[in-house]
Amino acid sequence: MIVTKAIYQGKGRVEAKHVRSGVLVTTDAGKAVGGLGENQNPVQLLGNALSACVLTLMGLQAERRGIDFTGCYAEVGECEEDMEKFTVTRIPITFHLKASFDEKQRKKFEYIANKACFVGNTLTAEKVFTFVYD
Repeated sequence: MIVTKAIYQGKGRVEAKHVRSGVLVTTDAGKAVGGLGENQNPVQLLGNALSACVLTLMGLQAERRGIDFTGCYAEVGECEEDMEKFTVTRIPITFHLKASFDEKQRKKFEYIANKACFVGNTLTAEKVFTFVYD
């Protein structure tokens, strides 16, 4: 079964459509490499996927325990790349979680981020997570 159909549009742009929902994600190569640079690039999308996976798992865990996780968010920084090896080497993400979470909840959320995320466990890049409780 096809989940996403991605089509190259030219000038470094790819449009990927989620088949079931019809949601379209457009990525661009940066201008420095000949792309349009108008949308996020695939490496930035990788960082977004990592942050979304972590937030999803944290949120589901919180909901199972009757904890309100709504409004928590992540900020993905500039991912670092090794241009000789063509790899992403570092993905910085700051997670903003509620100050009202107690120490036990905080440890659980941080554990999920560092050890229980499917995307994170698949990546070899250094994951630099910062947790802000505000």
